[in-house]
Amino acid sequence: MNDSTQNVTSPAPHHLYSNRYRYYVLALLTLGYVFNFVDRQVMTILIEPIKAEFGATDTQMGFLSGLAFALFYATLGIPVARLADRWSRRNVLTISMTTWSAVTALCTTATGFWHLLLLRIGVGVGEAGGTPPSQSLFADYFAPEKRAFAQGILATAPNIGILVGLFGGAVIAEAYGWRTVFLVFGIPGVLLAALIQITVKEPPKLKPASEVVDQGLFSALRHIVRLPSFIHIMVGVGFTGFAGYGLGVWSPSFLVRVHSMSLVDAGLYLGLSGVFGGGLGTISSGLMVDALARRDRRWQLWVPAIGIFLALPTQLAFLLWPVEHRLMIGSVDLPFALVFMGLSAVFASFWIAPSYAAVQNLVPQHWRTQASALMLLAINLLGMGLGPLLVGMLSDGFSAYGDDSIRYALSIGVSLSVVGGIAYLSGSTKYARAIAQSEEGADT
Repeated sequence: MNDSTQNVTSPAPHHLYSNRYRYYVLALLTLGYVFNFVDRQVMTILIEPIKAEFGATDTQMGFLSGLAFALFYATLGIPVARLADRWSRRNVLTISMTTWSAVTALCTTATGFWHLLLLRIGVGVGEAGGTPPSQSLFADYFAPEKRAFAQGILATAPNIGILVGLFGGAVIAEAYGWRTVFLVFGIPGVLLAALIQITVKEPPKLKPASEVVDQGLFSALRHIVRLPSFIHIMVGVGFTGFAGYGLGVWSPSFLVRVHSMSLVDAGLYLGLSGVFGGGLGTISSGLMVDALARRDRRWQLWVPAIGIFLALPTQLAFLLWPVEHRLMIGSVDLPFALVFMGLSAVFASFWIAPSYAAVQNLVPQHWRTQASALMLLAINLLGMGLGPLLVGMLSDGFSAYGDDSIRYALSIGVSLSVVGGIAYLSGSTKYARAIAQSEEGADT
């Protein structure tokens, strides 16, 4: 253990910082997550121009935007999180941010599909140390009853990243070409990493309880997965991410192909849905859980399940609504299906903040970063990795339906979120009992 480790009887780290400073850290790390998500998801809006230039198939583009990135991002996240727990979460975060941002900028040099594939793998390697340290730092900066709210604020970052990446990326791509998008989005992350390194403090770490024997990475992972309801949460976030990433990556292509929207318009309206709908969903779900879980801990996992079951019908309506139904806003003519996309963005975001907060509440401090990385393994390997790939493969398989192939492929993908909802409901009682036992142990 390093010098910042304190005895288990020391005050909780969140008592050491002022509200002003902890919210400064919250803002800075949330901005870092915005860059994380922009660099991760920029491929979404660039699928069509890159596919056209390199002559790729939907399956290849699904692999490039999903599994190629997620395989390294998800699997390396666990050993990197181990390093963060045992060394410095801030240092791991800033090294990772510098790496993924620099390699994103290098994507502008890609000469072909396989060259770009290797560079995107490099971005995935860099981003492996991004989110888990931030999740763990928040658990130390905020008291347990405020963590879901803090996680909700952090969870708005992907929604902001969607708007910046989709709309900003589309505008830049149309004006200067898709290569310039990587350069513009990569460089600012290097500067932000330096600011975090200089101004964010590493909270002191508590010694694990004497009865806990942490013999190594695999020992820690075995302890984590045996925690009550942890596997249920993993399955929940995995299948919810599967549906969400498949829909998120291919929605711009769906609007371009099926509804004949321009790349810029598709990016703008999907981005606005993400910012306002997704932002409302993430923050409100965090507030709901903080309030409801005081009376019944099962709400921590009930809220994500409710969100899933409300989101699915609106997602299917977005995908299957007749093309000829239009929405006139002044002189702007839009597909009526976008209304359902905005509604689904609210409900589909309900799982994010409660799930991250649930894991941080469930796991002891000295395993939090590793537990967050393990959860991200499920989200990103199953969700980001296989979700877009399956949609691409199904779209190629349904090629006889022409442009509607992407419509039917996406409908199958989003329907798998039901598995996640069932997992959340199944684990809710076990989670509540585990938290109650933990609180009783802390009181004695």
